[in-house]
Order: sequence, then C-alpha cells, then structure tokens
Amino acid sequence: MEWNVTCEETEALVPEGQFSAILSEIKDVQSQHGMSARFEFFLTTDDEFEGRKVSGLARKKLSENTKLGRWVAAILGRALNIGEKVNAEDLLNKECMVTIKHNLGSNGQVFANVQEIQPMEVPF
Repeated sequence: MEWNVTCEETEALVPEGQFSAILSEIKDVQSQHGMSARFEFFLTTDDEFEGRKVSGLARKKLSENTKLGRWVAAILGRALNIGEKVNAEDLLNKECMVTIKHNLGSNGQVFANVQEIQPMEVPF
C-alpha cells in the first residue's frame, strides 16, 4: 500500500508586537487556572494582518490589579470604580491596542496570543 501526504500552506503567524484591534467576542472558558474570559479581536492594521483574529485569556476576576481589570479599563479608556458591573455590550466593537506575544503549546506549535491590551492611542 502506498502512503503519501501533501504539505499545506499555512497563514503567516502574526508577529510579536503592538497592533490596533477591535474586540469582537468575549467567551467564558474553563482553563487550567479556573474560569477565564477569552477575548477575541480582529486586527485593524492596514497590512497583510488586517482582519486576522487573535485572542487572549484572563482569569475571570475583576479588580484594578488583575489582568481582566487592566484589560477592561484599557478597552473602556478609563479606570473602573469599585462595585462597577461591566458586561460584554460595554466592551464589544471597541478599538484598542493589543500586544501579541508568541507562546509555545504543549504540542510544539507556536501561537500568537494577546498578552496585554492598551487604550487606543489618540493622534495629536
């Protein structure tokens, strides 16, 4: 019996760095650290990465000192108030800057993950 396989072309990995993006979706997921929120973005870069989807995870604990708290504040463009409730509609379709970092998966595959989120830069 003959066996063969054809190598397929893959999309270029989004490089590490900072990119403009729009938050498209937030999903609750179970991660190794407990309940987390997966933030999914579309890049708005005016280059070959325009429209590419990237994502990142943050534990579902909201305070000014947590990753989720920093991300939500950056997307809203302001500090959060103690006791403030935030829902997905407050955040979706908002522009921000995402910092991409490459991470190595357990299977050896490299992933481009959102590491940090900053407010959208205001041009002067």
